[in-house]
Amino acid sequence: MQNYIKKIIGDFQKPKEPIYYTSLFKSCGIGEYYLKENLGLVAAVSNEIVPQRAKWAQELYPECNVVCGDIWDKKTFKKLVRLHKKKGCTGVIASPACQSYTLSNSRRNPSDKRGHLFEPTLEFIKYTVPEWILIENVPQMLTVKLDDGRIVGEYIVEELRKMGYIVHYGVQNAANFFVPQNRRRAIILARKAKAWELPTLFDEIITLEDAIGDLPSIECGEDSGIKYHVAPMWALPQIEVMKHTPTGCSAHDNPVWKPVNVDGTPSKAKFHCSFQRKAWNEPCNTILCDSKGVSGFRNCHPGRLLPDGTYSDARPLTVLELLRVTGLPDDYPIPTWASDKLIRDAFGECFAPLHVLAIMKGLFD
Repeated sequence: MQNYIKKIIGDFQKPKEPIYYTSLFKSCGIGEYYLKENLGLVAAVSNEIVPQRAKWAQELYPECNVVCGDIWDKKTFKKLVRLHKKKGCTGVIASPACQSYTLSNSRRNPSDKRGHLFEPTLEFIKYTVPEWILIENVPQMLTVKLDDGRIVGEYIVEELRKMGYIVHYGVQNAANFFVPQNRRRAIILARKAKAWELPTLFDEIITLEDAIGDLPSIECGEDSGIKYHVAPMWALPQIEVMKHTPTGCSAHDNPVWKPVNVDGTPSKAKFHCSFQRKAWNEPCNTILCDSKGVSGFRNCHPGRLLPDGTYSDARPLTVLELLRVTGLPDDYPIPTWASDKLIRDAFGECFAPLHVLAIMKGLFD
């Protein structure tokens, strides 16, 4: 991992004094993991509404004042503004919830409360006037239209420019920053002093084989003995279907072994991406919250052809494999108390840390 970090930051020497910022909608803080050590950027204040995620973030960043609460709540909002000023924060990183916009949510509603989280974000910026701002979300944030007629991305950019910021924005894929995962994000960068542009893409692409191909093959329910490399269990009929599904393919295309429910009856799953294996020779597809379920979005591990004609590793990715496809080291400190669901949800919603590092390095260019 250090090799990729070096390619991103080059010979950069971090400042002797830390640069403090506020992190809104922090979740567990996965995306910010490389900032302090490599750039001297320190989250002094953070906000997260989910208690378990706030607890994770507090353990990972003990120097940070993590405020657990709803940013729509006036007391929480005022506390964040006060702490931002008190701690001498000069910037803001904001990652509002994406469920209202993302195409992976069949029940998305851009005009619900979460779809309006850009409003308290802009209000916070008005009250604190930071020197720099990073806002990220799923690509749809830039183009989605609300019931009131506003296009979210256009509105955010216009409001920031009215406040005197120089704004650059666009969509980038984390796979262009040494992350073995196709994870496209909308990025909005705003700065007062001078332009802050989106980082230049790297040509080198890390495939899933590069990232996890060295790990031992295991099946559902097996423990390799390597930390975090434990395979969750699926229903036996579903395991059998996936054993007969080639790498990169969906069981929907199998001539015989079609998708089934946990009891072995035919599944009514309609989407081709369900009951589908990942491919070895390309970056992992986007990791979503439901990275464990066989009927989720292309969740099955790629396999290797066995002598009996079936394929190995009929299972979801292990937590160790999730770490690697997110661009994190094998010894990343996941809390011992964290449930499998919490861990998978956190990685399903995170901002890839190597991508964040490349973006934030631009502050110093």
